[in-house]
Amino acid sequence: MESKLNLRELLKDVQGVTADSRNVKQGYVFVAIKGAQVDGHDFVEEALRKGAKWVFVERDTTVKDARILRVEDTRSLLGELSSLFFGEPSRELKVIGITGTNGKTTSTHIVESILDVANIKTGLIGTIYYRLGQKVYEYEGRTTPEPVKWHSTLKTMKEEGANAVVCEVSSHALDQKRVWGTKFHTVAFTNLSQDHLDYHGTMEEYFRAKARLFTEYEYEHALINADDIWGRKLIGMAKGVKTYGKSGSLSIKDFSTGFEGSSIKVEYGGKEYSFFSNLRGNFQAYNLSLGILLGFLWGLSSDVIQEGIRHVYVPGRFETYRGNGFIVVVDYAHTPDALEKVLKTARALAKNRLISVFGAGGNRDRSKRPLMGKVAEGLSDLVVITSDNPRYEEPEVIIQDILEGIGDRSKVIVEPDRKKAIELAIGMAKSGDVIIVAGKGHEDYQEIKGVRYPFKDADVIKSILETKA
Repeated sequence: MESKLNLRELLKDVQGVTADSRNVKQGYVFVAIKGAQVDGHDFVEEALRKGAKWVFVERDTTVKDARILRVEDTRSLLGELSSLFFGEPSRELKVIGITGTNGKTTSTHIVESILDVANIKTGLIGTIYYRLGQKVYEYEGRTTPEPVKWHSTLKTMKEEGANAVVCEVSSHALDQKRVWGTKFHTVAFTNLSQDHLDYHGTMEEYFRAKARLFTEYEYEHALINADDIWGRKLIGMAKGVKTYGKSGSLSIKDFSTGFEGSSIKVEYGGKEYSFFSNLRGNFQAYNLSLGILLGFLWGLSSDVIQEGIRHVYVPGRFETYRGNGFIVVVDYAHTPDALEKVLKTARALAKNRLISVFGAGGNRDRSKRPLMGKVAEGLSDLVVITSDNPRYEEPEVIIQDILEGIGDRSKVIVEPDRKKAIELAIGMAKSGDVIIVAGKGHEDYQEIKGVRYPFKDADVIKSILETKA
């Protein structure tokens, strides 16, 4: 690949960087990337016609032009060029990258809250939004944006006063080098369980993608969940490691959770500390531990950390609504492991029955669907199987896959219409019941045949509860 010095020279008088030929303007750099659906190399001629100053390719094309430069890996190059074009913002910010299957969104919100209390102005990039304080930036629709958007967002946040940025780094992003060219201050690993095998193929490949954050990037500190089997494997691959879990650099000594929140006692540096958070669920022990460990690592006091974790709001993560004697919970859980954790938490809160309402996403890992069915059957008194985002699949096919994991179908109701399924569950609710509506969390749409229709679980639930009041 071109050296940084040469890239700096090539970027002189460049007006923009893009991998989308539709965005090319006079004086832009166009980087041809082969994607799953479209190959940028097919649009080299178009980019040149639009006035591209330079075009980078990784294979020969039929087009011959002095402005075409060939490199070994255009994905890496795009990240490098984007970082340089926007002034290498990650080198002037403390960037915290969190990866793992579950817990990324909650952990980023915990970290953001702690740092904000410490007067460290912190941006957040993740599944729900890209934001700095109350300002929400244009959302690309990806947990981790493409390189140009990624580095430009870091630059904008820096210019608007951010000292740090905490972000979710997905396995897709790491595999596709979307954050290439980034200098991280701290990287963290939450856990690994089955998800995205439609893309990665195997759990080993899925892990290998996650591990890249710890083996291919510049960073100072690595925080790793030592209670996770994949986390223990990662410890030997990373540098500057601090661990958290039942034993580690920060060890969880006690944890209790209830409807009002969670209490956690940890040991760090030979001292014990007790904290309280409004977050609920046994799985929060690890999300909170990650945030607490980062706080200590950054030299923050236990009082600052406590204030940071006391009131953390994460949209669509165990959001609770009260009915007439029963509770309805909205949660993003969309993997077998996440669903199991949420249902176990709900089971502990239920004084009567636990009713679960969920589906599975279309055009995604089919093998997790029967596993989710098995989990729901084992932990729920009543299961309502419905649609999630069917995308281009037929809802009935997805539902049938889920049913394959269920042995006793006598406690299962199938209702493909998600609104009707939620109405059905709430209509059957009795005093002491807990209803879990899982899978979509914060999402405000339902994707069917390529169209995103307005739909938000929380809005549907509130409307139904208001009608019943």
